[in-house]
Amino acid sequence: MQHSVRVHRNGIELDGKPFYLLSGCVHYFRWPRAEWRPLLEQARWAGLNTIDTVIPWNRHEPQPGEFDFSEEADLGAFLDLCHELGLKAIVRPGPYICAEWENGGLPAWLTASGDMRLRSDDPAFRDAVLRWFDTLMPILVPRQYPHGGPIILCQIENEHWASGVYGADTHQQTLAQAALERGIVVPQYTCVGAMPGYPEFRNGWSGIAEKLVQTRQLWPDNPLIVSELWSGWFDNWGGHRQTRKTAAKLDMTLHQLTAVGCAGFSHWMWAGGTNFGFWGGRTVGGDLIHMTTSYDYDAPVDEYGRLTAKALVARRHHLFLSCFGAELSAVLADAIPGGMTVIAPMAVAGRSEGGAQPYRTVRAGPSAPPAWQQFCATFLMNPGLEATSYEVFLPDGEHLSVEVEPTSIRPIFANLPLGESGITITGHTGRILGYWPDQGTLVIYGHEGEQGNLTLQLPSPPVGIHADDAGLTARVRLRDQTLQIEYWITADGRRIEVAWEDHALLIELLPQRLAERYGSQPLPAAAPVQRTMLPTRAFAVLEATADTDWQPIPGPAPLEQIGCPYGYGWYRAEVDLTAPLDTVLAVPELNDRALVLLNGEFIGVLGVHPHGPRYTLPLSLPAGRHDLRLLVDNLGRFNYGLNLGERKGLLAPLYLDGAQADISDGWAAYWQEVQFAGEAVANVKPWAARPDAVNVHLGRFAWAGPMVWLIRTIEVVAGRRYRVHITGDRNSGAFFVNGIAVERFSRHRSGGFIATDITDLLRPGINTLALQILNYAGAPWRATLISYDAERPLPARWSFRAGVTVSDQPAPPTGPAFVQAVFARSDLPTNLRRLAVRPGTLDKGQIWLNGQNCGRFWQIGPQEEYKLPVSWLTAQNELLLFVEQARSGALELVYEG
Repeated sequence: MQHSVRVHRNGIELDGKPFYLLSGCVHYFRWPRAEWRPLLEQARWAGLNTIDTVIPWNRHEPQPGEFDFSEEADLGAFLDLCHELGLKAIVRPGPYICAEWENGGLPAWLTASGDMRLRSDDPAFRDAVLRWFDTLMPILVPRQYPHGGPIILCQIENEHWASGVYGADTHQQTLAQAALERGIVVPQYTCVGAMPGYPEFRNGWSGIAEKLVQTRQLWPDNPLIVSELWSGWFDNWGGHRQTRKTAAKLDMTLHQLTAVGCAGFSHWMWAGGTNFGFWGGRTVGGDLIHMTTSYDYDAPVDEYGRLTAKALVARRHHLFLSCFGAELSAVLADAIPGGMTVIAPMAVAGRSEGGAQPYRTVRAGPSAPPAWQQFCATFLMNPGLEATSYEVFLPDGEHLSVEVEPTSIRPIFANLPLGESGITITGHTGRILGYWPDQGTLVIYGHEGEQGNLTLQLPSPPVGIHADDAGLTARVRLRDQTLQIEYWITADGRRIEVAWEDHALLIELLPQRLAERYGSQPLPAAAPVQRTMLPTRAFAVLEATADTDWQPIPGPAPLEQIGCPYGYGWYRAEVDLTAPLDTVLAVPELNDRALVLLNGEFIGVLGVHPHGPRYTLPLSLPAGRHDLRLLVDNLGRFNYGLNLGERKGLLAPLYLDGAQADISDGWAAYWQEVQFAGEAVANVKPWAARPDAVNVHLGRFAWAGPMVWLIRTIEVVAGRRYRVHITGDRNSGAFFVNGIAVERFSRHRSGGFIATDITDLLRPGINTLALQILNYAGAPWRATLISYDAERPLPARWSFRAGVTVSDQPAPPTGPAFVQAVFARSDLPTNLRRLAVRPGTLDKGQIWLNGQNCGRFWQIGPQEEYKLPVSWLTAQNELLLFVEQARSGALELVYEG
């Protein structure tokens, strides 16, 4: 049989039959290969029918022409496993993928020069992409659904309209055509990048259902599909743990999507995984928004493969939509107001809140299939914190009192066909889990103790009705072909069988806790958490003192240009002084962070810091020869916005006579009449116009509004260079120097992060800085000014060495070191479900388990435990941590068995 895939207005069709997309994003490369099968089996259990994955070019081609499709990078094996387990697949080859992944998936060697226009038809970029596609597409093409494989959809680029590379829409067309020419035959789609001839899927979370409605209004023939349903969010170093998207909110969001006729969605993420090695990227919004090692994402499945409350919520929706979604979505998408009469709850003083309103109440439109012509629905919403009751009057006059739980939506349907059975649900108060015609089973669920009603229209009178508890918990009445059941939900659930001569209908009335696990074995009980302290030994870092194997370089240069695209790199400056030197060393261009060692002794940290950037360091040297070494840590390249392809490392020389000033305070704020003055405000002198607030501190300005201008002066000395570092929220706005726009920012560009040299816009004396922020809402900003003598670079001979290597010598008292611990597999439970390490008081560094890089650790929150994959264990195990500064204390293993 020749298989086919089609995407049209009502959604997806496979082999001519409607297919409701129930997808979850799983990044194969963020999970050890041994964990793929249980992860995918669990996804299938949860009701997913499709797995969605991005494909990181940089992970597969770490060096030009050198490809890696082994172990967790074996894309073909991952897709084959999806197929074996009966799961369809969506592939997203990019080449730009975002995904909170290093450089958005683009190889560092590709972007090293910085002179290539990324995500466009710049010939250098386009040709490199096409060469990559020549290697990638032969893996994808034979695994397409029309060729007997799992792949049903292929995305074109990713969120192209949010790239900041405006006016490059033809690039999407180039990529789509390249995929076609290389054998992609399944439908291709765009995501935040609509272009003629291709379906546009949407991304989002709050308000995503309304976004789909707007899409249908704009483009009537576009399918209502969500390509990324953001049911969680990523964590960044030094930020809050992202747990703000609750299971209750997911429940409401999925109901809203159903209500508007959504034809499918993909959870971003279904199971997030881990940023092993150095693969975590950074994103816009500040200088510390670098991804943590954990990519747990507060997803339905956590970093260790365990189900969360969100997974059980999602499973209930998945089961319902797998039964009804394909037909129901098309009817609801074109439904019209009316059908039922719904009376919303009234507020009663001192007793109930009231005020809730249905999310949507509709009836089938003229285009509905014959069996659905009398269908109508209401989605009763309760955003409050206490239960509320609606009064619902069905078209036939039946009256239902429906209680809706707090922070929830309860859909009520009338005249809902149960497949081809001829049975119709004419009314109900409980929640419908699903109808499975092969088993002839209808499942209704609710909370324990809930009173409910269910009315069915049968195709013919049954020959018998049997309740498994002799009618104690349910009252069953049959009038002609109308079956009415009044029941209450018990802890163990109840079954009612309606029998005909040759078949039967089984009605199961279940509590929600059983409905969430319906059709499966009981979930394993949570195992107790156990802890073991490991004794450690500390060793020196070879590069901290080694004098050989250094690569001479003319001066500081980006890491990716001198053979160190990822991880740590050492810059060595050998200085010969004929006289003592007492100065402040300035490091104006450093990405991202450096430990500084002078003659083997640790003297400080430069660059990114939780309490603000550090660009200067006091330096006092006697005459003679000195060895200055900077160990630079690349914390991850931007995965989003115009700074994609940023260069890492020490980008410019070190300078003498440096100075750093926090200029976060002393600003004047303007938001009243000056809003009519436009950008002329950018050059106003604070003493020449009346401000709305004076002596404003960017970190604590208590004001909210559509726009604010913040202006202050700085005094400049001739002969010095000046650089500003500004960081804040992901607002839109602009930064001006003496009335000239230096940078315009938005959440799709630099997004509240500015680091730039402003010397050429300055003049000796007083100069004006202006910061315009749109939609300001009180979020803290911070500004730093760095200056130095451009005529006095540090006189030095430069060399470079990549990486950090453990020595067999004991660690010195200060500075970087390695901490080692060993343990036996036999010391841990045989059935080990979860294994992690807690670094305790060790400050920052990298973790290796038996030589495999488990990722970065940094004890500034929110992550405090780091995954050790169980499949990476051997009989005897070495845990090796590179530690940048604090190496005292013990390591702790945390595990569940």
